[in-house]
Amino acid sequence: MNKTRKMTTMAMCIALAVVFHMIESQIPIPSPIPGYHLGLANIVGLVVLFKFDDINMLTVNLLRVVFASLLNGMIFNYVFYMSLCGVVLSSVTAILLKKSSGLSVVGISVACSVAHCVGQIGVAMIMYQQALMITYLPYLLFMSIPTGILTGSVTNLVLKRLK
Repeated sequence: MNKTRKMTTMAMCIALAVVFHMIESQIPIPSPIPGYHLGLANIVGLVVLFKFDDINMLTVNLLRVVFASLLNGMIFNYVFYMSLCGVVLSSVTAILLKKSSGLSVVGISVACSVAHCVGQIGVAMIMYQQALMITYLPYLLFMSIPTGILTGSVTNLVLKRLK
């Protein structure tokens, strides 16, 4: 793939990830944790990781958070930092697991979902200076497993179609 085609493909992936992020922020999910999302935008990041490389995945994920936060008018507030930390931790988890483990796409997706929750709770504990924020973690971890399975399964379907 030449440079121009790769750059346009990455731009399309970033745009798609931002659209997914924006759409899923409008879907109300009944949960004990406010602001919980399915993580559909992570499908794009996982596809990029498996079709391209780790730097491109990290770029797509980071730019998704920045652009979606700009569009939502939430740049540099607590939601932005929670999302940014979650996406960095989940991206690093995906990269490391892809390189060092024999986990499937679904397994990596579940691990990313868990890492994202841990990152968000860590930021919330720091920003609110409340250690009790960690009490949300078991609920988030419990909810992250089915969403990680869903995201990983959809990613598998997309990767099969792209072959």
